[in-house]
Amino acid sequence: MAKRNVTFSNPILNDEIEILSESEESLVFKTTLLPQSGQTQKHYHTKITEVFKVISGELQVFINNKPFLLKENETRQISPFTKHQFYNPTNKTVVFKVTVNTPGKLREGLQIMYGLAEDGKVYKNGLPKNILLMAIALQKMDTYVPNIPRGVQNLGIIVLAFLGKTLGLEQKLLRKYCT
Repeated sequence: MAKRNVTFSNPILNDEIEILSESEESLVFKTTLLPQSGQTQKHYHTKITEVFKVISGELQVFINNKPFLLKENETRQISPFTKHQFYNPTNKTVVFKVTVNTPGKLREGLQIMYGLAEDGKVYKNGLPKNILLMAIALQKMDTYVPNIPRGVQNLGIIVLAFLGKTLGLEQKLLRKYCT
């Protein structure tokens, strides 16, 4: 089922995402990122592959700690288990397209994280203040940080997300941010 014209923004990252298409096989979205802003920390996914393509401007993508400055029409693929982060180091807005293969529930996770950020319910690093809400979103996004063993993170996310779902928090998040 394709979703179109869904747009949401994050005041921490200073970006806006517009969903262009969505299916079980892929999620495609356009990101508009303001100058001197972007992700606050490196992360990785275990199941998804992302392809970044710059539409206009310049985008700095860090892949396994190596910086790549992508210009208009340039692309970079991020494979599973690859540490990455994006940033706009310029004084101009950058627009880029992200194509995600086998996205799972990534869109829902992004909408939850961005909605919590819009509502002021996150720390300065963009992570939710409520650990149960954070676990639900991270599980949907298949997102991990490189400096904590994945097994430890995975166990914590599974247990905390289960608890949050049992308490009805997932349905509240979906109703508020994903409808």
